[in-house]
Amino acid sequence: MPLLRSILLALAILVSAPALAQAGDAGWFYRGSDIAPDPAWRFGTLPNGLRYAVRRNAIPAGQVAIRIRVDAGSLHETEAEQGWAHFVEHMLFRGTETYPDRQARHIWEELGASFGSDTNAVTSATDTVYQLNLPRADRAALDTSLAVLAEMLSRARFEPAAVAAERPVVVAEKERRPELSQLLYERSRPLFYAGMKIGRHETIGTAATLAAADAAGLRAFYRRWYRPERTTIVLVGDADPAMLEALVRERFGGWRGEGGSPPDPDYGRLAEPPSPVAAIAYPGAPATVTLMWVRPYETLPHTVAREQIFLEESLAARILNRRLEAHARGESAYLNAGIGVSRSRGIANATSLSVSARGSDWRRALEESYAILSDALGAPPSAAEIARELSNIRAATLAAVQGEATVQSPARADQLVNALDNAAVISTAATALANLERHAPLMTPERVGAAMRTLFTGSGPRALLLTPEPIAGGEPALAEGLAAAQRAAPAVRAADRNVSFDDLPSPSAPGREVSRQRFDDLGVTLVRFANGATLTFKHSDIERGTVHVRLRFGAGHAGLPPDRESLAWLAGLVPPSGVADLDLDAMERLLTGRRVSLSFGVDDDAFTLSGQANATELGDQMRLLTAKLISPRWDSALLARFRTAAVESFDLHFSSASARAGRETGGVFRPGDRRWQPVAREQMAAVTVDRFGTFFAPALAARPVHAVIVGDVTLEQAIEAVRRSTGALPAPPAGAEPPLFTAVRPPAPSPQPQIFTHNGAPDQAYAMIGWSTFGGTGSVRERRALSLAANIVRMRLFDELRETEGASYSPMAAHSSSAVFPDWGVFYAAAELRPERTADFLRIARAIVADLAARAPAADEFTRAQNPVISGIERTFTTSNAWWVGAIEDFATRPSAVAEVRTYLSDYRTMTAEEVRAAVARHVAEQGDWSMLVLPARAAAAPAPAPAPARPAGTGRRP
Repeated sequence: MPLLRSILLALAILVSAPALAQAGDAGWFYRGSDIAPDPAWRFGTLPNGLRYAVRRNAIPAGQVAIRIRVDAGSLHETEAEQGWAHFVEHMLFRGTETYPDRQARHIWEELGASFGSDTNAVTSATDTVYQLNLPRADRAALDTSLAVLAEMLSRARFEPAAVAAERPVVVAEKERRPELSQLLYERSRPLFYAGMKIGRHETIGTAATLAAADAAGLRAFYRRWYRPERTTIVLVGDADPAMLEALVRERFGGWRGEGGSPPDPDYGRLAEPPSPVAAIAYPGAPATVTLMWVRPYETLPHTVAREQIFLEESLAARILNRRLEAHARGESAYLNAGIGVSRSRGIANATSLSVSARGSDWRRALEESYAILSDALGAPPSAAEIARELSNIRAATLAAVQGEATVQSPARADQLVNALDNAAVISTAATALANLERHAPLMTPERVGAAMRTLFTGSGPRALLLTPEPIAGGEPALAEGLAAAQRAAPAVRAADRNVSFDDLPSPSAPGREVSRQRFDDLGVTLVRFANGATLTFKHSDIERGTVHVRLRFGAGHAGLPPDRESLAWLAGLVPPSGVADLDLDAMERLLTGRRVSLSFGVDDDAFTLSGQANATELGDQMRLLTAKLISPRWDSALLARFRTAAVESFDLHFSSASARAGRETGGVFRPGDRRWQPVAREQMAAVTVDRFGTFFAPALAARPVHAVIVGDVTLEQAIEAVRRSTGALPAPPAGAEPPLFTAVRPPAPSPQPQIFTHNGAPDQAYAMIGWSTFGGTGSVRERRALSLAANIVRMRLFDELRETEGASYSPMAAHSSSAVFPDWGVFYAAAELRPERTADFLRIARAIVADLAARAPAADEFTRAQNPVISGIERTFTTSNAWWVGAIEDFATRPSAVAEVRTYLSDYRTMTAEEVRAAVARHVAEQGDWSMLVLPARAAAAPAPAPAPARPAGTGRRP
């Protein structure tokens, strides 16, 4: 491709010499780097030391993404202050000198920002980041939002009553973590990061430190670390950068820190742990061993030279992971194995190897993975292996170049914040591509082999073993098993092979187009072919260089008998099982360096095959999907591996309240229907490849096939791709319509909840309450009214259950209904909370629904519920091709779907509070409710704490 080579050469010349940092205040970001700056960014530093970065970005239209990064996290705490950085993050939403408690959330909801997705905050070990995706980019909305944020950072209030009210919310967030995850976290940190503060410090805090947190202490932490010189503000969006800079100066220029700036904390020094191994036994856990090699963190300026080092490491890790995965697909003692490489700023550089054993034989699993590692460290990789991984990296980088003009503002803002976290700079995609092409010729087997060896230097391996029961011999046995693995002989490498698209089956002759129908207002065209196949097409440049494809065929869940066991839970195995004679390895080789993919799903009314490509490769994408329909393959080895993993990890479904709830919800929502009942361990263990193929083969054979294509491609290109693929398949025989089973019923009202138990922490429970509504294609506006009602219920649950009572961290509510099953719909609310608070949740939820049915919400509350929905839909229309695929997928088979799309936004814009009340009164409150509780099987070791004071509290954290 001479043109591509010319472009790459020109780009390489542009960045071949060290780039000068941008003049003036921009130096703070690019200082010390020779990476060509991205000229679209504007950087500055205020006299008080606060730094900012702004950028105009028109996607989504009318929106600005705001990020505020404070260089203070949990490692800035003393030992007695553990969890206080996170506590302070919560308290900043509890009110400031000007804006009282809850007002910040209310202001942003009125402006269309949805809590949890648009407004958020995260505390890490080294920083705290506040996030706001503001749907309005006018000066007034921005000024108001920045005024609120400025007060949060500089004039937050720490009232004792507010601290007392927020404490149970923070404790609830701590308690909702799965017990096994917490145990692994507590054992791994002191082992892997011995000598470092992070090895003994708990980001979310301990019971003692959270109990000790008071207003004076939290205020002192806030004043010590929340300072302008430790703060960076990022503004990206559809607004004039000069205006954004002026607003930053106006709202943050007067901020002054109190007292002198404190020195950065000492993060510690890596040290050898007392023992390099540790073991955990947890009932039902699969046998897994994690090894870690740690090295002191090395500060490397983000330069072209650092890019080369990181590319070498990336290639080394990719090659090793591909070899480990290839071995797992054969006669292997492990189910999964993989390495990870991390560089935690100021903490450590680390390489990990995680191995999940097949059965309980962790020793042999470790030996086999170590044999692959020994081979890699003893001899360099082949040039073919390197070329393969470079091809995949190049494809991703080229895709980034194609799509750079359509990167959305939140992604750009997050990119800059992440760069700060990683002591990096950001560049254009073209610069990244030029640097890749500069470094690619240098990636020799010797250089990548040296990088591979470097990854396994430092202190280590340190080993953490997880098993369902204590191992015989304890930790000394683990140490001996690790030593034996290190002596393993190098493994034999698998041979290379070549695969091309010529190996795929395809229809013999192109199909024939018979009609076109245009929906001008939606920009959609429906094309019909002689064999009954259709194409529903929408050109979109939302994602430049990307095309979304979905094929729909058969009847999905509706075509499966409700009284028979379903194997739909194995849908994820359909794509990797391969095509014709091509197994998973061959499929991966086929797609090397290609913008082509394959996934499979089961919808209510269809089976689906999906992929993403670009315009150039759309034909091959359609050819691959069609080949899967024509000649599916069923892989017995892949099924056996999946079956073993499912059986061995089965008990994890019972390891926490949320895990058990996730397992049971489908069956609770659709009682007595085997299509959605949870799968038993015995069913998993008994499934065979013959049953797997027999279940899915008829689905893939169903005709006609309805294609949906949305993206950066022309109509004629899409028609030609379909004409040569699904449009060329044989027409279905007359009368081939399958029987449908659509009599799905939601739960019947019941005064007694269904009770399930979990085996995790005794302070965890889950509660759900629901009301049965309706489905079908009629009464669409009422269904939307119920969805808006659920948003109001969620807001009220948040205010009362979380902020007033501190009983739950993230209560939720939703309305779910099906266009396919006319009698199925559920309006429900749920929460994770302590077991003794489940009755309170049910009582509060019932009261909220009853009140909403009796009285229309007040105008301000309705606006705060309605505006985020409207702004979310508006953004979806202009930012999500995936949404458009789902929106138009039924145009060929269900004409009413066209009207549903046309009225989607207008229905929510014109919805009234009275309509919402009436819908709740008619379809929810008039029905009796049903409920589900997931309670701990183990009794708590000590009495639960008393309920928190009944006082309003704040908002705004991660959900």
